[in-house]
Order: sequence, then C-alpha cells, then structure tokens
Amino acid sequence: MTIVELMKKRRSIRSYKISPISRQVINRIIEAASYAPSGLNRQPWFFVAVSNLDLKERIRQECEKREQKFYDHVKGSFKESLSSFNLSPVKSFLTEAPYLIVAFAKKNEPYWNESMWICIGYTILKIQEERLASLTYTPPQMSFLNEMLGISKKYKAVAILPVGYPNEKVDLSKRKRKLIDQLVRFIE
Repeated sequence: MTIVELMKKRRSIRSYKISPISRQVINRIIEAASYAPSGLNRQPWFFVAVSNLDLKERIRQECEKREQKFYDHVKGSFKESLSSFNLSPVKSFLTEAPYLIVAFAKKNEPYWNESMWICIGYTILKIQEERLASLTYTPPQMSFLNEMLGISKKYKAVAILPVGYPNEKVDLSKRKRKLIDQLVRFIE
C-alpha cells in the first residue's frame, strides 16, 4: 500500500475491539515516529504507552471531567458541529483501546510544536500501516498527564492516541474533502 493510499483510508476511530496489541507493534510505531523531521533535529518528542487498565480508567475519568466543563461552555455553531459528529464528554475509547500513546514535547526546544505535530502525523500513518486504528485526541488542559504518568514539567502533553483494532465499520464514501483547486493557487 502506498503512503497516499494509507492517507486516504485513515479515519478517526472512537470504538475499539478488546483484542490485545503486542509491545513490538507499539515499538514499531514509535520507531517510525522517530524519523519525523524536527527543528534543528532536536527531536523534542517523548511517548508514554499505557496499557494498564486502572491507569487508563484514571486518565479517562480526568479527561471526561475536563471535557464536561468544556462542553458546558460551548455555544452556537461550534456546539452544532460537535453534535453533528456525535461527540460528547464521554470518552469510552480511552479504556476500550488496548493502548494509549501519550505524546509529550519538550517545550523549550526550538520549533517544538511544529516538530511534534509532524511526528504525530508520522505516528498515525504508521498505526494505519499496522492495520490498526487511532484518533488524535487533545483533551482540555492536559498538564494532569505529567503528574499521572511521572513526566517532568519540561515536557508538555500534546495528544493522546488510542491504538487498537476498530470496532466500527468504516464507511470511506462519507468522507468529504475539498477539491484540489480549493486548496492551492499556483504562481508561475
């Protein structure tokens, strides 16, 4: 499968089978992520792979508490957008997925934010190549993850990537994308 085919088939999945994933698969995913380009080659990323059910439950509870506060204040068209995607403060995927990959970035490195998001892009493509599914989840105010996972405050939690086998059938026909002429202007 080409990289473009992987990109076209990738979807954000919010429901996972209980089927286990080996540590070797997670290592391959993180290794692929490590090849992402980074500002001044600083490679500001660090990952924590969580499979412990009790810890995943604690992460879920904290995320849902923060999400509820967020949803309580959402109004207007943004609230309508969340509803149209069937999104809610309930984040069952955090305990369903066999692994949560928590992505941290060393925040005082040059270009840490840009570098980290390129790295996450590599990560989700490798997850797809492994025939697994994921979701780029960014809960509000993620600093609690540093303490919960024992990570220095020099690092900032950037995203949680649940990883597992999809428990939902993916309908590729529903995905709407902008046409290429809406995305680019050539100046020659």
